[in-house]
Amino acid sequence: MRIGAIVLAGGRSERFGRPKQLLPWHGQPLVEAVVQEVCRVRSLTVVAVVLRRDVAERLGVREGARLACAQVVFPEETGEGCAASYRRGLAVLAGEELDAVVVVLGDQPGMRAETIERVVAEWERTRAPIVAVRYRDGEGHPLLFAASLFAELGALRGEKAAWKLVDRYRSLVHLVEADAVMPRDIDTPEDYEALVRSG
Repeated sequence: MRIGAIVLAGGRSERFGRPKQLLPWHGQPLVEAVVQEVCRVRSLTVVAVVLRRDVAERLGVREGARLACAQVVFPEETGEGCAASYRRGLAVLAGEELDAVVVVLGDQPGMRAETIERVVAEWERTRAPIVAVRYRDGEGHPLLFAASLFAELGALRGEKAAWKLVDRYRSLVHLVEADAVMPRDIDTPEDYEALVRSG
């Protein structure tokens, strides 16, 4: 099976006030730490990371270059939120003939490669259209979508777009149980400071 991943890191960081993708995280930029964790997943065929042009420039990478194992792509400038990043990532990976794609958040440094591996293993076992993770405090990423849903995923608009598909096909979603709290997103300086304090 050919499985890809899209790391969503193309947002404007409006709530944070500056590019959170560049925040220091264990000696490297936050987005690079997340991408390196995704690159540890051996079952992935290809990885794309969606980055804003200005962030990529500050990281010293161009579109089409590599950040760790991931191909850097720029989001569409549509103001549509994460949906534009899904479209761009799927378009770049279209030639890979993928059977499924995993969506990972670029501002969630607590995400572990082992969790992604469990999601992929659940899909390989069930071939479910969608696989998500159920943490102690709710459902979350990574999300996996089978190729049969790529067109619908790419047609979504706005923020929280992928969850619209999860809700639409609720009866077909398979959940991986995780005995842990959901990794925290970094949306505000307070989120970042809390994560740094927690180690």
